[in-house]
Amino acid sequence: MRPGTQVKNMDKEKIPVVVGVTGHRNIDGGDADMLRREVAAALGEIRAACAGKDGRDTPVVMLNAFAQGADMLCAEVAFGMGIEVYAVLPCEEERYAESFTDEAERAKLRGYLKRASRVTVAPDTEENAARLTGEYGMSVADYEYRQAGIYIAEHSHILLALWDGAPARGRFGCGTVEVIKFALEHKFSDSGHLFDPGIINDCAVLWLNVRRAGGERQPVNRRWLSGALAAEGGERYGNYSVSSKMPAYMADILARTVAYNAEKNFGADSGALWNDPAGLDEYRRNVAFHYAKADALSYAGNQRYYNLFILLIAVIGTFVAFTFMLYDDASLTFMILPCALAVVALVCLIRRGNAMGYHAKYVEYRAFAEACRIQFYMSMCLGERQILTNVCRLYSWTQKIDSAWIYKALQAVAATSAAEACRVGAGEIMDAWIGNGRRPKGQLRYHMEKSGKNSTVARRYERLTKCLNIATVAIYAAIFIMEAVGCILGALGKNWFWDGELICGVSWRSAGTIVMGTVTAASLLFNSYFGKLSFGRKAEDNRRMCMFYASACARWEEAKSLPADEMAKFIREIAREEIVENGIWCSYVKDNAPEINI
Repeated sequence: MRPGTQVKNMDKEKIPVVVGVTGHRNIDGGDADMLRREVAAALGEIRAACAGKDGRDTPVVMLNAFAQGADMLCAEVAFGMGIEVYAVLPCEEERYAESFTDEAERAKLRGYLKRASRVTVAPDTEENAARLTGEYGMSVADYEYRQAGIYIAEHSHILLALWDGAPARGRFGCGTVEVIKFALEHKFSDSGHLFDPGIINDCAVLWLNVRRAGGERQPVNRRWLSGALAAEGGERYGNYSVSSKMPAYMADILARTVAYNAEKNFGADSGALWNDPAGLDEYRRNVAFHYAKADALSYAGNQRYYNLFILLIAVIGTFVAFTFMLYDDASLTFMILPCALAVVALVCLIRRGNAMGYHAKYVEYRAFAEACRIQFYMSMCLGERQILTNVCRLYSWTQKIDSAWIYKALQAVAATSAAEACRVGAGEIMDAWIGNGRRPKGQLRYHMEKSGKNSTVARRYERLTKCLNIATVAIYAAIFIMEAVGCILGALGKNWFWDGELICGVSWRSAGTIVMGTVTAASLLFNSYFGKLSFGRKAEDNRRMCMFYASACARWEEAKSLPADEMAKFIREIAREEIVENGIWCSYVKDNAPEINI
């Protein structure tokens, strides 16, 4: 790969939205001007969806194979709109240029490649050339074009397809229809897997129907294609859903990406994953940056507000119970006012917390941070051919459903950042990743420290809850004794202070009822909200992960002497265990979001 002329609108600290391009090479020349306008309108629609409310837009970039016809036309429009274009070629630049028979087209290719932000050759994703070229008679050139199509489809949020709507001509191919299938169905012949499900609904196709040279002229319609699982009912085109609007799942992916890009960077530590960030290649530097940002957003940006949020809910909820009982049991009519104000405050607080999304962002950005962390170390350990393996593909099937924006974020970083083979020793990397590393802190050390801290906090809240419960039982017992003594003395015709006035017309009985109700409410509320944090569960999880990483460190001593392929399997297994564990944690915390119980 080689650098090209950089377009200045790209901010490397933001996750870009990637638009891939596929289309026919022989589109009718008479439609060129009309198609340029339609492509510009399509890119403008995507840009509008990526506009930030604060004026800081999410960058839109293009992946383009620069083939003759549709690819060249889309690249021309993108350059004119100031959109950064990344070239993904099927083979080396010189050999690719030789496949252009027209000298003018070849000159245009060379000129466009000079304007591209980077030129790279598509990797062999399928690793199945022998079967497809031998058993199915595919040419080597077509196989290479097919790999370029797979790369573009797999790394794009949106695939811009200039397609005549005709079906594929065979089972395996390299044309526009196949690239659409790669994007919406993830159907390619991976030799290593019989069934390797992709992320559900992670890409949408913006289809411009075009005619091939000599075909019948027809109006160009801009329509969205989405996978068979995207929606029930509605218009269909073969296996796909057709709509005039962007599919809801893609709008959600873009919205989450735009929201993340607009977030303030809460003092992210760029050296959290590696001592020398400046010594890393562009790809790993970017992944490390997004880890640090997402990690800071999860904790500094949201968890601290979330903790304050649930504390205030418990305090105000207890105050509501106290003031209402003063109004009801003590017959202090004026107490209904502070009770009502407290209820209003509670409703406003909850609406504010939900609007700010403290709990949701805490979980979501934690998931993104962990994906970046595991992606970083996995890419450091794997060989050059496997550097960009996306860790989100190791999620369980159900976890993939909720991780589409994270998967696409990592794909976008991979598509727009230069990556090189790592020159750091594997032992140093593994110590920082799973071992007892101090700076950066390895996972074994991290979980040992967190286990102690969470255990301490768990004991603190356990004592608080126990004290409230004991107080509640003691008050119940005291009231029971007072009532029993009052009944006995009343039967003997004697007075008992329990029925007398304590203060301002409030009897001892009413005061006891008020105290009992208030302590009971406090016990329930504090147990309900602080119990949701489940520090005991976190401490137990930390202990279990300590056992896992201790075992992994021991196994690493054996694995590091194995052949490269076997060592790569070990690394992927470590990554899979981590990413699945993080998915389980996220599901647990999501299911235990704050609830209102007064």
